[in-house]
Amino acid sequence: NTNTTISATITNNSTAKRRLDLNGAWKLDKTRGSPSMKYYLETMGVTPLAIEANEKGDADQDTIHIITLTSTDYNIKKISRVNDLTLSMILGQEQKLLQEDLDNNDKQQQKKQQSRVKSCLATSSSLRDVLIVSNMPTINGDAYVTDRKTMEEQPGERIGSSDATIVLYKQELTVRNEWTGKEHTTIRYFVPHVVLVEDEEEKQKEVEDADEEDD
Repeated sequence: NTNTTISATITNNSTAKRRLDLNGAWKLDKTRGSPSMKYYLETMGVTPLAIEANEKGDADQDTIHIITLTSTDYNIKKISRVNDLTLSMILGQEQKLLQEDLDNNDKQQQKKQQSRVKSCLATSSSLRDVLIVSNMPTINGDAYVTDRKTMEEQPGERIGSSDATIVLYKQELTVRNEWTGKEHTTIRYFVPHVVLVEDEEEKQKEVEDADEEDD
């Protein structure tokens, strides 16, 4: 199999191909909704140091979601300063996944959570929506998380005599900490994004050819 690397190129929403469903690459819009994950992480019981690192990472680099959704499967690749992970699920089937530790600064916490798993169930009624329900362990107990992703249109800049609309992907993320009883909902919006895929083997071949020419 050919290895590939993914590099993202920022694009204006108006220049991107109009999306009809959730499939494709999306970039977090930091001007809409509540883009910060601070209160979500606080509710989960994540340490202040880890939250600060996450906030800085989000501020320094864009958050990209690449979604593939069919009538039977859901796949998402999340790319950010602090994340580079892929989640693949079969719709309607509960899956057990290794719980990732958000606090990479606490090695003791990391060892504890690596031995625990979270359960996830993804459902969808169309290619324009998906709901992921998860039960996951935290430091103090379990948390119940719902992650609802839907397509949404909002008014955009007026172009001539026509009113433009902006196609967005809306993420409604709700977490309830079963141990503390705290609950919080974070609403984030993503805009269409262009992703360039570069073939590593082709790139390596170009390097080798250039070396031969130098010889």
